[in-house]
Amino acid sequence: MWAVFGVTYIGIALGRFPRLVLDRTGIALLGGIAMLAVHGVSISEAARHIEYATIILLFGLMIFSAQLRVAGFCVIAGRFLTSLTDRPKMLLAGIIAVSGVLSALLANDIVCLAFTPLLCDALLNARKDPVPYLLALATSSNIGSAATIIGNPQNMYIGTVAGLPFGHFLLVMLPVVIVGLGLCWLLTVLLFHRRLHATTGAITGWAAEADRHDGDTLNPSSLPLQFHPTDRDGYLIVKTLLILVGLVVFFLVKRGQDAAEWRAIAALAGAGLLLCSHRAKAARLYQLVDWNLLLLFIGLFVVNGAMQERGLTAHLFRAITSTGVHLDQPVQLSGITLLLSNLVSNVPAVLLLQPSLAAANSRKLWYLLALVSTWAGNLTLVGSIANLIVAESARAFGVEIRLRTYCILGIPLTLITVALGTAWLMAIL
Repeated sequence: MWAVFGVTYIGIALGRFPRLVLDRTGIALLGGIAMLAVHGVSISEAARHIEYATIILLFGLMIFSAQLRVAGFCVIAGRFLTSLTDRPKMLLAGIIAVSGVLSALLANDIVCLAFTPLLCDALLNARKDPVPYLLALATSSNIGSAATIIGNPQNMYIGTVAGLPFGHFLLVMLPVVIVGLGLCWLLTVLLFHRRLHATTGAITGWAAEADRHDGDTLNPSSLPLQFHPTDRDGYLIVKTLLILVGLVVFFLVKRGQDAAEWRAIAALAGAGLLLCSHRAKAARLYQLVDWNLLLLFIGLFVVNGAMQERGLTAHLFRAITSTGVHLDQPVQLSGITLLLSNLVSNVPAVLLLQPSLAAANSRKLWYLLALVSTWAGNLTLVGSIANLIVAESARAFGVEIRLRTYCILGIPLTLITVALGTAWLMAIL
């Protein structure tokens, strides 16, 4: 079992296995299958370890995101923002604000997937360098998603297993998230000032040197612009937003020990209302559901559940504690979470740390885990799926976001915001 656990998490950290075309989802699923095969867990035990409320909540909110995307909501918002291409700082502020707000209510991955092509198309046509704006889009989506329990997958899981109230979580996180978004704007302006104001082909300054490994410059006229706007449907947009607002209101007023379960049921019911439509085919929405993420969760639930079932997770954390690391100490937990989230990604890191926090039974630690695991994704380009989505989507337009360029913003932004967030939670909780 130790071998299965170790190979699974090493594979997740590497993102692949040599000579195999496997992604992190496939590795997690193989880990779950291996746990069943070596009798580390039975089928019935594996089923008990799956956190169905988290899976249902994720699926329901993915339907909301898919419906808004199909209806063209993101296209409308994106075109409004890109009308500000002649005012760089205003455009940057708009991107960060819209990305932060939408990521708190919808999956930040979807926000990045929808907005990246719009920004690349508009900025290249306006002969502006898209890179600083894309960096701000990726980092602000991670920052904004920390504001609510439904902002990202790991928050949904933490909110469910720890029974955190939606309203209190929002009140605690919102101030520091707003400050984090402000810091994102400030650091982007300071570090990429010349690139924000330069036209493409005339980008200078020390921040641009990271992209000039081969002396190439960006020439928008030669780029294969692969941008196909979605048809806009005002009725579907209004319908989806109204149901989403009703869902958030329900989350705010519903309290008690069964609140997490009711959040999942309400999200599923809202998704059901969206599927009852004479204008949008349900099959289009299913295609936009992130099945990979759902399967990743299921595989990791089985792997980690098997370890907990046999007491091996407790043994692992006792060994860690014996080295002087105490996960019930906020600063140490923050550091370990930052490290783990960049080694194995934030969702596996949260699932790995969950048993230790459950034993500590401290609400402060749960809030800290949610905040730091989310913001840790901003450290490097491969730190979160949202970052990779922006980089891969931009590449179709000939825009390269290199690791070194990203780290110019990502490293200082992450270290400052994580330190600030840790201090904030220690002070008020």
